[in-house]
Amino acid sequence: MSLLGNMDVEGMLKSVASIDYIKFSLVAIEKGLELCNERAQQTGRPFEQMMLVFDLDHISSAHFSCRQFASSFTTLVTLFQEHYPLVLRKILIIRAPEMARIAYASITAILSDPITRLIEMPSEADWKWALAQHVDLDAWPMHWGGAMVENGDPKCPGKIRYGLGPIPDTYYVNPRRAMPDYDQLTTVYAGDKHLIQIRIKKRSKIIWQYMTEEDDIGFAIHHDPSMKADNLTEMDVVYPYIRLECTNVPISGEYVTEKPGLYIIEFDNYYSWFSAKQLRYNIEIEELIGTKSTVAVLADQINVWTKKSRRVVNVDVHWVRDA
Repeated sequence: MSLLGNMDVEGMLKSVASIDYIKFSLVAIEKGLELCNERAQQTGRPFEQMMLVFDLDHISSAHFSCRQFASSFTTLVTLFQEHYPLVLRKILIIRAPEMARIAYASITAILSDPITRLIEMPSEADWKWALAQHVDLDAWPMHWGGAMVENGDPKCPGKIRYGLGPIPDTYYVNPRRAMPDYDQLTTVYAGDKHLIQIRIKKRSKIIWQYMTEEDDIGFAIHHDPSMKADNLTEMDVVYPYIRLECTNVPISGEYVTEKPGLYIIEFDNYYSWFSAKQLRYNIEIEELIGTKSTVAVLADQINVWTKKSRRVVNVDVHWVRDA
């Protein structure tokens, strides 16, 4: 169960990176899969699917107007469709006000048919009846239409976290101080990509941190073991494409290169028609075999993906090894 309506989405995404919210949500799905496996071992019957219940009570206009949340939630849904297509048996959305129904109609374009067939959004008068068709009400919290209480509490806080209210602004990250030191500052123009080419000979770790002055930007890592590809479509995607807002909190991550070859880090603004993105970033390479030295990768020229030839151009990467 997700109490999406109780979530302070603006406060959350001013305090943590968008990708951390996505990771937290995916971890919840993984825990659900573990519970399915445990139940299957206990009963001797297969449990391979789960139901998600979204409670939209208290949902506000902030959930729809917050760009960071809209970007993160859309990315989360896309990842879920791609990597967990058969996990869900039902998505039940309860206590949804009219504005939520309008918003749902606007995002159906990004949902696949198998997912839309799983979604049920009963009216505010019928949600308890709809819930009873799928769950055992005796083992369901009284606050949400069941019969179970926990130490007299109908919300059963030991099973469901109701939420703690707005996030204090003392948790907010100051975007002006979030990334004071960075190696590179560049403009990724509308309809272009900024590409950084790295040649890896030994098992290494690519470490990155980036943020934009405004709006979102796409990110991915591609690999070519032959070092001969001149087109991203000829390369393997080793770090899946993700497009997120990163104006308040920088996005950090790392990837271990198990295979030698050519790696290209992609910052993507190809989808944008008008908006150029001011991008700050740090990229380091840490060798994992032998001495652990750090290598900073500096791109002297803007490496873009041209619209006409769709080739990597002006790639000039220098390596600076620290002692």
